[in-house]
Amino acid sequence: MDDSDEKDRRREEQRGRITLICGCMFSGKTTELLQRLAGCPNHSFAVFKNIIDDRYEREAVVSHPGGSVPATRIGSASEIYTLIDASIRTVAVDEGHFFNHTLIEVAQDLAKQGLTVLITALDRDSWGSPFAVIQQLRFVADETVVKHALCARCKAPADHTQRTTPIINGRMVGGAEAYEPRCAACWHPPHEERRPGE
Repeated sequence: MDDSDEKDRRREEQRGRITLICGCMFSGKTTELLQRLAGCPNHSFAVFKNIIDDRYEREAVVSHPGGSVPATRIGSASEIYTLIDASIRTVAVDEGHFFNHTLIEVAQDLAKQGLTVLITALDRDSWGSPFAVIQQLRFVADETVVKHALCARCKAPADHTQRTTPIINGRMVGGAEAYEPRCAACWHPPHEERRPGE
């Protein structure tokens, strides 16, 4: 093995990984995240959520079944740099679709530094359209885990998120009071409201 091969091997060993955990609401994305964090030694992880996500607990990431882990609320993915230190080996971001494309750059940079990056996200919005940032994350992720729920209507595998209440002032954040999982046959897009920002 020559020097260049050895350097490539060491670089690959030092590189971290990006794992994207995506799917519709209530498919177990956050539960999967919590299970993976439970395997991190000595709590060597940091968890982040978007500042607009005020469901359940403001300072924690909470799964729908009730599991939780403390989390720091941030407005931009770039804030992660100032909120981690050398003891952190895994960075987790819940609800990645709430962030802009800076999340992709930060995830790639952290992986280059040897950290494991775990990101949960919806893969499409209430209108069935893919979130652009999540689409791009799928291209750069080392691993993509796609989760499915059971349709709230017919119990078939669900891969859509159904909005069940009116959208007021463009606010899309919500839980079981506003959304349910649906299969493609039982799902229908909101029709009386416009997408936020339109």
